Amino acid sequence: MYERTNFLEAIRTVRSSSRILCAAFQRDLSALFDGELPEETARKTMVHIEACSDCSEFFEAIRLQALAHKDLAVPGSLAQRIRRLNGEDIFDGMTDSEILRRLASALYQLGKAYVLTATDEDYRIRVAEEPVTIDTFESGEAVEAAHAAKKTGACATGAEALEHKAESHLAHGRQLLDEALSLKPKFAEAQLYLGLTCQAQKDAVGAEKAYQQVFLHTDRLVNRAHAAIQLGMLHDHAQDHARALRFYRWVVASGLVARREDFGFVLYNIAVQHLSLGNLEAAATLLADIRQSRPTLWVQVRNWLRDSPELRTQLQMHASSRALFEADEPRYFAA
Repeated sequence: MYERTNFLEAIRTVRSSSRILCAAFQRDLSALFDGELPEETARKTMVHIEACSDCSEFFEAIRLQALAHKDLAVPGSLAQRIRRLNGEDIFDGMTDSEILRRLASALYQLGKAYVLTATDEDYRIRVAEEPVTIDTFESGEAVEAAHAAKKTGACATGAEALEHKAESHLAHGRQLLDEALSLKPKFAEAQLYLGLTCQAQKDAVGAEKAYQQVFLHTDRLVNRAHAAIQLGMLHDHAQDHARALRFYRWVVASGLVARREDFGFVLYNIAVQHLSLGNLEAAATLLADIRQSRPTLWVQVRNWLRDSPELRTQLQMHASSRALFEADEPRYFAA
């Protein structure tokens, strides 16, 4: 993962700096490792790391220590080495394995935050509005940032500026997710977000590999279903509708669609695959079932198909499908 010389150089740099961690960052980092409000805490930790080089350097050192312990088998207690970085007691009383587990979770949450900042507009706005409190130091690289924070009350980055950094945020998010998986290889949630990151980077092969890892190897049914859905979407995008249909049908067979309303959209996905394969009768039967048994989903289906002219044209040419929609909206196909 890391060259031993690079690791040792980074540790020497951290130990020789005059850096003092910001109090707010120490609180947020401790909360992140304890799993408290993970999304909110990860967002705050991410924006602080982006704004404050001293705190970023400390977190980088923790990562390097853990990765070195995992990959290079550096002798000695991981907890003791981390405490020597700055005298912090973030991992006080924990075993090395517990530290690695908690750090893997923190890296996942931070990686997820970077990916969402790059891909989700609403999340990006929340990041842009996140205040960053940087302590005032007598020396160190954070002095200028601290003065700016004192004048403005916050160090916030505009949403537009964040959007322009989407590519670098995706790359950084992918690195953090990879590191989380190196510490905890069977981390299904990290694998799922790695797949989403690969998709955002137009890496369909990497995305499929990540989703397959979850679908084939995790024990948690919900995670397998999410992976199956994403695999179905990948194959749909590649015009392989038969394979996409198989993955969506697996989700139905798992029982989740019947038990959980939030998985109901998979029925619509199956109908779309039938339409794409020319199986108009199968699609019409499924759409009629959605209309009868899932009224809330039916409202969404009408809107989704209204935004899909090609699929709507196929339905318009099929008598029973046309009647199904016109029963609710007589002028549906005139939209």
